[in-house]
Amino acid sequence: MALMANADASNAAGELLVWPWTGVLATTTTTDGGDATTTTLLASHAQQRFAAGVATTMLQDEEEANQHFFLLLHFGKSWTGLRDAMSLGFHFAGAGRGEWRRQESGAGGRVFGWPAGEEDLLGDGASGATARSVEDVEKDEERVAAALGAVADDYERREELLEAKIEETAKLAQKAEEESSWLHAELRELKEISDNLLPEMNRGIDEENEKLRAELDATTREIESTVHRIQELKECRPEMHCSKVEKLVIEINSLEVADREAKAKDHSQRLQEKHKEEMEAINAKVVQLEEQLQQKEALESAICLLNKRQQAGENLREEECEHLYELMSILKERLEKDHETLMDAYVELTKRDRANKDEIQETRQELIKLWHDKNLPPRNDHNAQCLESMMMDGCTAIGKKRMGQLDEKPFHYACKRKHRGDDPEGKAARLVSIWQEELKSTSWNPFTSILVDGEDKEVVDADDPKLRQLRTEYGDSVCSAVKNALRELKEYSHQGRQAVDELWNFREGRKATTAEVVKYIFEQMKTSS
Repeated sequence: MALMANADASNAAGELLVWPWTGVLATTTTTDGGDATTTTLLASHAQQRFAAGVATTMLQDEEEANQHFFLLLHFGKSWTGLRDAMSLGFHFAGAGRGEWRRQESGAGGRVFGWPAGEEDLLGDGASGATARSVEDVEKDEERVAAALGAVADDYERREELLEAKIEETAKLAQKAEEESSWLHAELRELKEISDNLLPEMNRGIDEENEKLRAELDATTREIESTVHRIQELKECRPEMHCSKVEKLVIEINSLEVADREAKAKDHSQRLQEKHKEEMEAINAKVVQLEEQLQQKEALESAICLLNKRQQAGENLREEECEHLYELMSILKERLEKDHETLMDAYVELTKRDRANKDEIQETRQELIKLWHDKNLPPRNDHNAQCLESMMMDGCTAIGKKRMGQLDEKPFHYACKRKHRGDDPEGKAARLVSIWQEELKSTSWNPFTSILVDGEDKEVVDADDPKLRQLRTEYGDSVCSAVKNALRELKEYSHQGRQAVDELWNFREGRKATTAEVVKYIFEQMKTSS
Protein backbone atom coordinates (compact mmCIF):
# COMPACT_ATOMS: atom_id res chain seq x y z
CA MET A 1 0.00 0.00 0.00
CA ALA A 2 1.48 3.34 -1.05
CA LEU A 3 0.55 6.92 -1.87
CA MET A 4 0.64 8.02 -5.51
CA ALA A 5 1.49 11.67 -6.30
CA ASN A 6 0.05 12.02 -9.79
CA ALA A 7 -1.91 14.82 -11.37
CA ASP A 8 -4.40 12.40 -12.86
CA ALA A 9 -4.62 10.36 -9.70
CA SER A 10 -5.30 13.21 -7.22
CA ASN A 11 -8.67 14.52 -6.19
CA ALA A 12 -9.84 18.09 -6.41
CA ALA A 13 -8.05 19.05 -3.18
CA GLY A 14 -4.74 17.67 -4.43
CA GLU A 15 -4.79 14.79 -1.91
CA LEU A 16 -2.62 11.74 -2.64
CA LEU A 17 -4.50 8.52 -3.37
CA VAL A 18 -3.80 5.14 -1.84
CA TRP A 19 -2.16 2.59 -4.13
CA PRO A 20 -3.23 -0.11 -4.89
CA TRP A 21 -6.28 1.93 -5.82
CA THR A 22 -9.03 1.67 -3.19
CA GLY A 23 -12.53 3.12 -2.89
CA VAL A 24 -14.56 3.68 0.30
CA LEU A 25 -18.37 3.47 0.67
CA ALA A 26 -19.60 4.64 4.10
CA THR A 27 -22.88 4.98 5.93
CA THR A 28 -24.03 5.61 9.50
CA THR A 29 -26.85 4.14 11.54
CA THR A 30 -28.14 4.85 15.02
CA THR A 31 -30.20 1.72 15.44
CA ASP A 32 -29.07 -1.57 16.77
CA GLY A 33 -29.46 -4.72 14.72
CA GLY A 34 -29.19 -2.97 11.35
CA ASP A 35 -25.99 -4.68 10.29
CA ALA A 36 -27.56 -6.84 7.58
CA THR A 37 -29.56 -3.97 6.14
CA THR A 38 -26.54 -1.68 6.05
CA THR A 39 -24.34 -4.34 4.47
CA THR A 40 -26.94 -4.98 1.78
CA LEU A 41 -27.23 -1.25 1.11
CA LEU A 42 -23.48 -0.76 0.61
CA ALA A 43 -23.17 -3.92 -1.50
CA SER A 44 -26.01 -2.83 -3.77
CA HIS A 45 -24.32 0.54 -4.39
CA ALA A 46 -21.08 -1.27 -5.25
CA GLN A 47 -22.80 -3.67 -7.67
CA GLN A 48 -24.70 -0.87 -9.37
CA ARG A 49 -21.56 1.14 -9.97
CA PHE A 50 -18.88 -1.47 -10.58
CA ALA A 51 -18.50 -4.96 -11.96
CA ALA A 52 -19.00 -7.97 -9.74
CA GLY A 53 -15.29 -8.87 -9.98
CA VAL A 54 -14.18 -6.02 -7.66
CA ALA A 55 -13.02 -7.35 -4.28
CA THR A 56 -14.66 -5.78 -1.21
CA THR A 57 -14.06 -5.67 2.53
CA MET A 58 -16.84 -4.78 5.02
CA LEU A 59 -15.80 -2.85 8.16
CA GLN A 60 -17.68 -1.52 11.19
CA ASP A 61 -16.67 1.30 13.53
CA GLU A 62 -18.78 1.82 16.64
CA GLU A 63 -19.00 5.06 18.59
CA GLU A 64 -21.08 5.94 21.62
CA ALA A 65 -24.10 7.14 19.67
CA ASN A 66 -23.62 5.88 16.11
CA GLN A 67 -22.41 2.88 14.18
CA HIS A 68 -20.29 3.54 11.08
CA PHE A 69 -20.15 0.94 8.29
CA PHE A 70 -17.48 0.97 5.57
CA LEU A 71 -17.19 -1.07 2.37
CA LEU A 72 -13.64 -1.00 0.92
CA LEU A 73 -13.48 -1.53 -2.87
CA HIS A 74 -10.11 -2.97 -3.98
CA PHE A 75 -9.59 -1.81 -7.60
CA GLY A 76 -6.07 -3.21 -8.02
CA LYS A 77 -2.87 -1.61 -9.36
CA SER A 78 -3.75 -1.02 -13.03
CA TRP A 79 -4.85 2.09 -14.87
CA THR A 80 -8.36 0.62 -14.96
CA GLY A 81 -8.37 0.53 -11.16
CA LEU A 82 -7.32 4.21 -11.10
CA ARG A 83 -10.15 5.06 -13.49
CA ASP A 84 -12.66 3.23 -11.26
CA ALA A 85 -11.40 5.04 -8.16
CA MET A 86 -11.69 8.41 -9.89
CA SER A 87 -15.19 7.59 -11.17
CA LEU A 88 -16.21 6.74 -7.60
CA GLY A 89 -15.11 10.20 -6.50
CA PHE A 90 -16.97 11.85 -9.37
CA HIS A 91 -20.13 9.82 -8.66
CA PHE A 92 -20.16 10.88 -5.00
CA ALA A 93 -19.01 14.42 -5.70
CA GLY A 94 -21.51 15.85 -3.23
CA ALA A 95 -21.30 12.99 -0.78
CA GLY A 96 -17.61 12.51 -0.19
CA ARG A 97 -15.43 12.16 2.89
CA GLY A 98 -15.97 15.78 3.98
CA GLU A 99 -19.74 15.52 3.81
CA TRP A 100 -19.62 12.21 5.65
CA ARG A 101 -17.63 13.76 8.52
CA ARG A 102 -19.93 16.78 8.68
CA GLN A 103 -23.11 14.71 8.66
CA GLU A 104 -25.49 14.97 11.54
CA SER A 105 -26.40 12.01 13.61
CA GLY A 106 -29.82 12.02 12.02
CA ALA A 107 -28.55 11.40 8.51
CA GLY A 108 -28.62 7.65 8.89
CA GLY A 109 -29.18 5.53 5.81
CA ARG A 110 -27.40 7.89 3.44
CA VAL A 111 -24.42 6.43 1.51
CA PHE A 112 -21.15 8.36 1.02
CA GLY A 113 -18.24 7.44 -1.25
CA TRP A 114 -14.75 8.62 -2.09
CA PRO A 115 -11.37 7.26 -3.35
CA ALA A 116 -9.14 6.29 -0.41
CA GLY A 117 -6.44 8.86 0.25
CA GLU A 118 -3.72 9.84 2.69
CA GLU A 119 -6.24 10.80 5.39
CA ASP A 120 -7.84 7.36 5.24
CA LEU A 121 -4.44 5.62 5.42
CA LEU A 122 -3.36 7.63 8.48
CA GLY A 123 -6.75 7.63 10.23
CA ASP A 124 -7.53 5.86 13.49
CA GLY A 125 -10.73 4.24 12.31
CA ALA A 126 -11.36 0.75 11.06
CA SER A 127 -10.69 1.77 7.45
CA GLY A 128 -7.26 3.19 8.32
CA ALA A 129 -6.26 0.11 10.28
CA THR A 130 -7.41 -2.13 7.42
CA ALA A 131 -5.51 -0.06 4.85
CA ARG A 132 -2.35 -0.27 6.91
CA SER A 133 -2.77 -4.01 7.35
CA VAL A 134 -3.17 -4.34 3.59
CA GLU A 135 0.03 -2.32 3.21
CA ASP A 136 1.86 -4.73 5.51
CA VAL A 137 0.51 -7.67 3.51
CA GLU A 138 1.64 -5.99 0.28
CA LYS A 139 5.12 -5.49 1.69
CA ASP A 140 5.25 -9.12 2.80
CA GLU A 141 4.10 -10.21 -0.64
CA GLU A 142 6.77 -8.06 -2.27
CA ARG A 143 9.44 -9.54 -0.02
CA VAL A 144 8.21 -13.04 -0.76
CA ALA A 145 8.10 -12.23 -4.49
CA ALA A 146 11.67 -10.90 -4.33
CA ALA A 147 12.82 -14.01 -2.48
CA LEU A 148 11.03 -16.26 -4.97
CA GLY A 149 12.58 -14.29 -7.84
CA ALA A 150 16.04 -14.83 -6.36
CA VAL A 151 15.29 -18.55 -5.98
CA ALA A 152 14.03 -18.67 -9.59
CA ASP A 153 17.22 -16.96 -10.81
CA ASP A 154 19.29 -19.44 -8.82
CA TYR A 155 17.36 -22.35 -10.37
CA GLU A 156 17.85 -20.85 -13.84
CA ARG A 157 21.60 -20.59 -13.24
CA ARG A 158 21.65 -24.17 -12.00
CA GLU A 159 19.68 -25.26 -15.04
CA GLU A 160 22.15 -23.52 -17.37
CA LEU A 161 25.05 -25.11 -15.48
CA LEU A 162 23.44 -28.55 -15.76
CA GLU A 163 22.78 -28.04 -19.47
CA ALA A 164 26.44 -27.09 -19.97
CA LYS A 165 27.53 -30.15 -18.01
CA ILE A 166 25.16 -32.36 -19.99
CA GLU A 167 26.55 -30.97 -23.26
CA GLU A 168 30.11 -31.52 -22.07
CA THR A 169 29.20 -35.02 -20.94
CA ALA A 170 27.62 -35.73 -24.33
CA LYS A 171 30.82 -34.62 -26.08
CA LEU A 172 32.88 -36.80 -23.76
CA ALA A 173 30.49 -39.66 -24.41
CA GLN A 174 30.94 -39.25 -28.15
CA LYS A 175 34.72 -39.21 -27.73
CA ALA A 176 34.45 -42.24 -25.47
CA GLU A 177 32.42 -44.11 -28.08
CA GLU A 178 34.95 -43.27 -30.78
CA GLU A 179 37.81 -44.33 -28.49
CA SER A 180 35.95 -47.51 -27.58
CA SER A 181 35.40 -48.44 -31.22
CA TRP A 182 39.08 -47.79 -31.93
CA LEU A 183 40.10 -49.93 -28.95
CA HIS A 184 37.80 -52.73 -30.11
CA ALA A 185 39.36 -52.62 -33.57
CA GLU A 186 42.88 -52.55 -32.11
CA LEU A 187 42.08 -55.45 -29.81
CA ARG A 188 40.64 -57.50 -32.68
CA GLU A 189 43.71 -56.76 -34.78
CA LEU A 190 46.07 -57.80 -31.99
CA LYS A 191 44.09 -60.97 -31.39
CA GLU A 192 44.24 -61.80 -35.09
CA ILE A 193 47.99 -61.14 -35.11
CA SER A 194 48.41 -63.26 -32.00
CA ASP A 195 46.32 -66.10 -33.45
CA ASN A 196 48.28 -66.02 -36.71
CA LEU A 197 51.71 -65.41 -35.20
CA LEU A 198 51.77 -67.92 -32.37
CA PRO A 199 51.27 -71.02 -34.54
CA GLU A 200 53.87 -69.76 -36.99
CA MET A 201 56.37 -69.08 -34.20
CA ASN A 202 55.69 -72.48 -32.68
CA ARG A 203 56.20 -74.12 -36.07
CA GLY A 204 59.49 -72.24 -36.44
CA ILE A 205 60.67 -73.37 -33.01
CA ASP A 206 59.64 -76.96 -33.72
CA GLU A 207 61.45 -76.91 -37.06
CA GLU A 208 64.57 -75.46 -35.44
CA ASN A 209 64.47 -78.10 -32.70
CA GLU A 210 64.06 -80.82 -35.31
CA LYS A 211 67.03 -79.43 -37.19
CA LEU A 212 69.15 -79.38 -34.03
CA ARG A 213 68.08 -82.94 -33.18
CA ALA A 214 69.07 -84.06 -36.67
CA GLU A 215 72.46 -82.38 -36.32
CA LEU A 216 72.92 -83.93 -32.88
CA ASP A 217 71.99 -87.39 -34.22
CA ALA A 218 74.42 -86.97 -37.11
CA THR A 219 77.19 -85.95 -34.73
CA THR A 220 76.39 -88.86 -32.45
CA ARG A 221 76.57 -91.27 -35.36
CA GLU A 222 79.87 -89.75 -36.44
CA ILE A 223 81.29 -90.14 -32.95
CA GLU A 224 80.07 -93.72 -32.76
CA SER A 225 81.72 -94.42 -36.10
CA THR A 226 84.97 -92.91 -34.82
CA VAL A 227 84.76 -94.99 -31.65
CA HIS A 228 84.16 -98.07 -33.73
CA ARG A 229 87.26 -97.41 -35.82
CA ILE A 230 89.31 -96.76 -32.72
CA GLN A 231 88.01 -100.01 -31.26
CA GLU A 232 89.26 -101.81 -34.32
CA LEU A 233 92.67 -100.17 -33.88
CA LYS A 234 92.62 -101.13 -30.25
CA GLU A 235 92.47 -104.80 -31.15
CA CYS A 236 95.59 -104.44 -33.34
CA ARG A 237 97.80 -102.40 -30.93
CA PRO A 238 99.33 -103.15 -27.55
CA GLU A 239 97.06 -103.03 -24.57
CA MET A 240 98.69 -99.88 -23.08
CA HIS A 241 98.42 -97.96 -26.29
CA CYS A 242 94.80 -99.06 -26.64
CA SER A 243 94.10 -97.89 -23.13
CA LYS A 244 95.46 -94.40 -23.91
CA VAL A 245 93.58 -94.27 -27.19
CA GLU A 246 90.40 -95.36 -25.46
CA LYS A 247 90.75 -92.63 -22.86
CA LEU A 248 91.42 -90.07 -25.57
CA VAL A 249 88.38 -91.21 -27.55
CA ILE A 250 86.19 -91.00 -24.46
CA GLU A 251 87.42 -87.47 -23.75
CA ILE A 252 86.90 -86.37 -27.37
CA ASN A 253 83.49 -87.98 -27.41
CA SER A 254 82.40 -86.26 -24.20
CA LEU A 255 83.78 -82.85 -25.30
CA GLU A 256 82.18 -82.95 -28.75
CA VAL A 257 78.84 -84.12 -27.43
CA ALA A 258 78.88 -81.50 -24.68
CA ASP A 259 79.79 -78.78 -27.20
CA ARG A 260 77.03 -79.82 -29.60
CA GLU A 261 74.48 -80.06 -26.82
CA ALA A 262 75.53 -76.67 -25.41
CA LYS A 263 75.21 -75.02 -28.82
CA ALA A 264 71.82 -76.57 -29.43
CA LYS A 265 70.68 -75.63 -25.94
CA ASP A 266 71.90 -72.03 -26.32
CA HIS A 267 70.19 -71.62 -29.69
CA SER A 268 66.96 -73.11 -28.40
CA GLN A 269 67.13 -70.94 -25.31
CA ARG A 270 67.65 -67.81 -27.41
CA LEU A 271 64.63 -68.68 -29.54
CA GLN A 272 62.54 -69.32 -26.45
CA GLU A 273 63.63 -66.03 -24.87
CA LYS A 274 62.82 -64.13 -28.06
CA HIS A 275 59.45 -65.84 -28.28
CA LYS A 276 58.83 -65.09 -24.60
CA GLU A 277 59.67 -61.39 -25.05
CA GLU A 278 57.37 -61.10 -28.06
CA MET A 279 54.56 -62.86 -26.23
CA GLU A 280 55.04 -60.65 -23.16
CA ALA A 281 54.83 -57.54 -25.35
CA ILE A 282 51.68 -58.83 -27.06
CA ASN A 283 50.09 -59.83 -23.76
CA ALA A 284 50.96 -56.46 -22.21
CA LYS A 285 49.37 -54.68 -25.17
CA VAL A 286 46.28 -56.89 -24.92
CA VAL A 287 46.01 -56.24 -21.17
CA GLN A 288 46.40 -52.50 -21.73
CA LEU A 289 43.70 -52.48 -24.40
CA GLU A 290 41.40 -54.57 -22.21
CA GLU A 291 41.88 -52.15 -19.30
CA GLN A 292 41.16 -49.19 -21.56
CA LEU A 293 38.11 -51.01 -22.92
CA GLN A 294 36.84 -51.68 -19.40
CA GLN A 295 37.31 -48.02 -18.48
CA LYS A 296 35.45 -46.98 -21.63
CA GLU A 297 32.60 -49.36 -20.90
CA ALA A 298 32.42 -48.08 -17.31
CA LEU A 299 32.31 -44.50 -18.57
CA GLU A 300 29.62 -45.39 -21.12
CA SER A 301 27.49 -47.05 -18.44
CA ALA A 302 27.93 -44.03 -16.17
CA ILE A 303 26.93 -41.69 -18.98
CA CYS A 304 23.86 -43.82 -19.76
CA LEU A 305 22.93 -43.70 -16.08
CA LEU A 306 23.35 -39.91 -16.08
CA ASN A 307 21.16 -39.54 -19.17
CA LYS A 308 18.45 -41.74 -17.67
CA ARG A 309 18.53 -39.78 -14.44
CA GLN A 310 18.35 -36.48 -16.31
CA GLN A 311 15.43 -37.67 -18.44
CA ALA A 312 13.62 -38.91 -15.33
CA GLY A 313 14.31 -35.63 -13.54
CA GLU A 314 16.31 -37.32 -10.78
CA ASN A 315 19.49 -36.02 -9.16
CA LEU A 316 22.71 -38.00 -8.94
CA ARG A 317 24.03 -39.05 -5.59
CA GLU A 318 27.31 -37.58 -4.41
CA GLU A 319 29.23 -40.86 -4.78
CA GLU A 320 27.87 -41.29 -8.32
CA CYS A 321 29.00 -37.78 -9.23
CA GLU A 322 32.46 -38.48 -7.79
CA HIS A 323 32.70 -41.75 -9.72
CA LEU A 324 31.63 -40.06 -12.95
CA TYR A 325 34.11 -37.22 -12.37
CA GLU A 326 36.91 -39.74 -11.76
CA LEU A 327 36.10 -41.57 -15.01
CA MET A 328 35.98 -38.30 -16.92
CA SER A 329 39.36 -37.29 -15.43
CA ILE A 330 40.91 -40.59 -16.54
CA LEU A 331 39.50 -40.17 -20.05
CA LYS A 332 40.67 -36.56 -20.20
CA GLU A 333 44.19 -37.56 -19.10
CA ARG A 334 44.34 -40.32 -21.73
CA LEU A 335 43.09 -37.97 -24.44
CA GLU A 336 45.73 -35.42 -23.44
CA LYS A 337 48.45 -38.09 -23.67
CA ASP A 338 47.18 -39.19 -27.08
CA HIS A 339 47.11 -35.54 -28.16
CA GLU A 340 50.72 -35.07 -27.03
CA THR A 341 51.76 -38.23 -28.87
CA LEU A 342 50.04 -37.09 -32.06
CA MET A 343 51.57 -33.62 -31.77
CA ASP A 344 55.06 -35.11 -31.33
CA ALA A 345 54.47 -37.33 -34.35
CA TYR A 346 53.19 -34.33 -36.33
CA VAL A 347 56.29 -32.30 -35.41
CA GLU A 348 58.55 -35.20 -36.36
CA LEU A 349 56.77 -35.69 -39.69
CA THR A 350 56.97 -31.95 -40.36
CA LYS A 351 60.72 -32.00 -39.74
CA ARG A 352 61.14 -35.01 -42.02
CA ASP A 353 59.01 -33.38 -44.70
CA ARG A 354 61.05 -30.19 -44.48
CA ALA A 355 64.29 -32.19 -44.66
CA ASN A 356 63.01 -34.18 -47.66
CA LYS A 357 61.95 -31.01 -49.45
CA ASP A 358 65.35 -29.41 -48.76
CA GLU A 359 67.10 -32.52 -50.01
CA ILE A 360 64.97 -32.59 -53.17
CA GLN A 361 65.64 -28.90 -53.76
CA GLU A 362 69.39 -29.45 -53.35
CA THR A 363 69.15 -32.34 -55.82
CA ARG A 364 67.31 -30.13 -58.32
CA GLN A 365 69.98 -27.44 -57.95
CA GLU A 366 72.67 -30.04 -58.60
CA LEU A 367 70.79 -31.22 -61.69
CA ILE A 368 70.48 -27.64 -62.93
CA LYS A 369 74.20 -27.22 -62.34
CA LEU A 370 74.76 -30.41 -64.35
CA TRP A 371 73.19 -28.72 -67.39
CA HIS A 372 75.62 -25.81 -66.95
CA ASP A 373 78.61 -28.16 -66.59
CA LYS A 374 77.67 -30.04 -69.76
CA ASN A 375 77.18 -26.73 -71.61
CA LEU A 376 73.59 -27.59 -72.48
CA PRO A 377 71.80 -24.33 -73.33
CA PRO A 378 68.50 -23.61 -71.62
CA ARG A 379 65.54 -24.51 -73.73
CA ASN A 380 62.98 -21.76 -74.36
CA ASP A 381 60.18 -22.52 -76.78
CA HIS A 382 59.33 -18.80 -76.74
CA ASN A 383 62.50 -17.55 -78.46
CA ALA A 384 63.44 -20.78 -80.28
CA GLN A 385 66.90 -20.98 -78.65
CA CYS A 386 66.78 -24.69 -77.92
CA LEU A 387 69.77 -26.37 -79.60
CA GLU A 388 69.00 -29.89 -78.48
CA SER A 389 65.75 -31.73 -77.91
CA MET A 390 65.82 -33.83 -74.78
CA MET A 391 63.23 -36.59 -74.95
CA MET A 392 62.16 -39.06 -72.31
CA ASP A 393 60.23 -42.18 -73.36
CA GLY A 394 59.77 -40.55 -76.77
CA CYS A 395 56.92 -38.34 -75.59
CA THR A 396 58.12 -35.82 -72.95
CA ALA A 397 60.75 -33.15 -73.57
CA ILE A 398 62.84 -32.29 -70.49
CA GLY A 399 65.14 -29.30 -70.30
CA LYS A 400 66.19 -26.18 -68.45
CA LYS A 401 64.08 -23.04 -68.75
CA ARG A 402 64.67 -19.46 -67.61
CA MET A 403 61.62 -18.58 -65.55
CA GLY A 404 60.75 -14.90 -65.94
CA GLN A 405 62.41 -14.63 -69.38
CA LEU A 406 60.29 -12.77 -71.91
CA ASP A 407 58.99 -14.60 -74.98
CA GLU A 408 60.49 -12.58 -77.86
CA LYS A 409 58.25 -13.96 -80.64
CA PRO A 410 55.21 -11.74 -79.96
CA PHE A 411 57.50 -8.67 -79.82
CA HIS A 412 59.01 -9.45 -83.25
CA TYR A 413 55.60 -10.11 -84.82
CA ALA A 414 54.14 -6.92 -83.35
CA CYS A 415 57.10 -4.76 -84.48
CA LYS A 416 56.92 -6.23 -87.98
CA ARG A 417 53.27 -5.20 -88.19
CA LYS A 418 53.76 -1.76 -86.66
CA HIS A 419 57.22 -0.77 -87.98
CA ARG A 420 57.26 -2.53 -91.32
CA GLY A 421 60.25 -1.30 -93.29
CA ASP A 422 61.65 0.70 -90.34
CA ASP A 423 64.10 -1.79 -88.72
CA PRO A 424 61.45 -3.91 -86.98
CA GLU A 425 64.05 -6.40 -85.64
CA GLY A 426 66.05 -3.70 -83.91
CA LYS A 427 62.95 -2.09 -82.45
CA ALA A 428 61.76 -5.50 -81.23
CA ALA A 429 65.12 -6.18 -79.54
CA ARG A 430 65.06 -2.75 -77.81
CA LEU A 431 61.44 -3.27 -76.74
CA VAL A 432 62.28 -6.68 -75.26
CA SER A 433 65.27 -5.20 -73.40
CA ILE A 434 63.15 -2.33 -72.01
CA TRP A 435 60.43 -4.64 -70.71
CA GLN A 436 62.93 -7.15 -69.34
CA GLU A 437 64.39 -4.35 -67.22
CA GLU A 438 60.87 -3.23 -66.31
CA LEU A 439 60.16 -6.71 -64.99
CA LYS A 440 63.15 -6.44 -62.63
CA SER A 441 61.91 -3.15 -61.16
CA THR A 442 60.53 -3.71 -57.65
CA SER A 443 58.86 -0.28 -57.68
CA TRP A 444 56.36 -1.54 -60.24
CA ASN A 445 53.71 -3.75 -58.61
CA PRO A 446 51.19 -4.84 -61.25
CA PHE A 447 49.48 -7.35 -58.92
CA THR A 448 46.10 -7.40 -57.20
CA SER A 449 44.49 -9.69 -54.62
CA ILE A 450 41.39 -11.74 -55.31
CA LEU A 451 39.47 -14.24 -53.19
CA VAL A 452 39.92 -17.85 -54.36
CA ASP A 453 38.31 -20.65 -52.33
CA GLY A 454 38.13 -18.37 -49.31
CA GLU A 455 41.80 -17.31 -49.48
CA ASP A 456 43.49 -14.19 -50.83
CA LYS A 457 45.60 -14.82 -53.93
CA GLU A 458 47.76 -12.35 -55.81
CA VAL A 459 47.28 -12.28 -59.59
CA VAL A 460 48.45 -9.98 -62.38
CA ASP A 461 46.30 -6.86 -62.56
CA ALA A 462 45.03 -6.65 -66.15
CA ASP A 463 43.97 -3.03 -65.53
CA ASP A 464 47.49 -1.86 -64.66
CA PRO A 465 48.19 1.41 -66.58
CA LYS A 466 51.46 0.17 -68.09
CA LEU A 467 49.93 -3.11 -69.24
CA ARG A 468 46.92 -1.29 -70.73
CA GLN A 469 49.23 1.04 -72.64
CA LEU A 470 51.32 -1.91 -73.89
CA ARG A 471 48.16 -3.73 -75.03
CA THR A 472 46.95 -0.60 -76.84
CA GLU A 473 50.25 -0.04 -78.67
CA TYR A 474 51.37 -3.61 -79.47
CA GLY A 475 48.38 -5.92 -78.98
CA ASP A 476 47.24 -8.71 -76.68
CA SER A 477 50.01 -11.20 -77.55
CA VAL A 478 52.79 -8.87 -76.32
CA CYS A 479 50.80 -8.03 -73.18
CA SER A 480 50.20 -11.73 -72.52
CA ALA A 481 53.94 -12.44 -72.83
CA VAL A 482 54.69 -9.80 -70.16
CA LYS A 483 51.96 -11.15 -67.86
CA ASN A 484 53.28 -14.72 -68.24
CA ALA A 485 56.76 -13.54 -67.28
CA LEU A 486 55.30 -11.72 -64.25
CA ARG A 487 53.49 -14.85 -63.13
CA GLU A 488 56.65 -16.95 -63.47
CA LEU A 489 58.67 -14.44 -61.44
CA LYS A 490 55.97 -14.37 -58.76
CA GLU A 491 55.91 -18.16 -58.49
CA TYR A 492 59.53 -19.22 -58.99
CA SER A 493 61.78 -16.28 -58.10
CA HIS A 494 62.28 -15.94 -54.35
CA GLN A 495 65.08 -13.34 -54.53
CA GLY A 496 63.35 -10.40 -56.09
CA ARG A 497 62.41 -10.22 -59.76
CA GLN A 498 65.37 -12.08 -61.19
CA ALA A 499 65.02 -14.77 -63.82
CA VAL A 500 65.91 -18.19 -62.43
CA ASP A 501 66.68 -21.57 -63.99
CA GLU A 502 64.16 -24.38 -63.56
CA LEU A 503 63.89 -27.94 -64.88
CA TRP A 504 60.87 -27.92 -67.19
CA ASN A 505 58.60 -30.42 -68.91
CA PHE A 506 58.02 -28.62 -72.21
CA ARG A 507 55.68 -31.25 -73.56
CA GLU A 508 53.14 -30.75 -70.73
CA GLY A 509 54.03 -27.13 -69.94
CA ARG A 510 54.92 -27.66 -66.27
CA LYS A 511 57.84 -28.01 -63.90
CA ALA A 512 59.57 -31.35 -64.39
CA THR A 513 59.70 -33.68 -61.42
CA THR A 514 63.03 -34.81 -60.02
CA ALA A 515 62.19 -38.41 -60.93
CA GLU A 516 61.63 -37.44 -64.59
CA VAL A 517 64.97 -35.63 -64.74
CA VAL A 518 66.90 -38.47 -63.10
CA LYS A 519 65.26 -41.01 -65.40
CA TYR A 520 66.19 -38.87 -68.39
CA ILE A 521 69.83 -38.70 -67.27
CA PHE A 522 70.03 -42.48 -66.91
CA GLU A 523 68.45 -42.92 -70.33
CA GLN A 524 71.07 -40.57 -71.78
CA MET A 525 73.84 -42.51 -70.04
CA LYS A 526 72.54 -45.79 -71.47
CA THR A 527 72.27 -44.26 -74.95
CA SER A 528 75.79 -42.82 -74.84
CA SER A 529 77.27 -46.10 -73.60
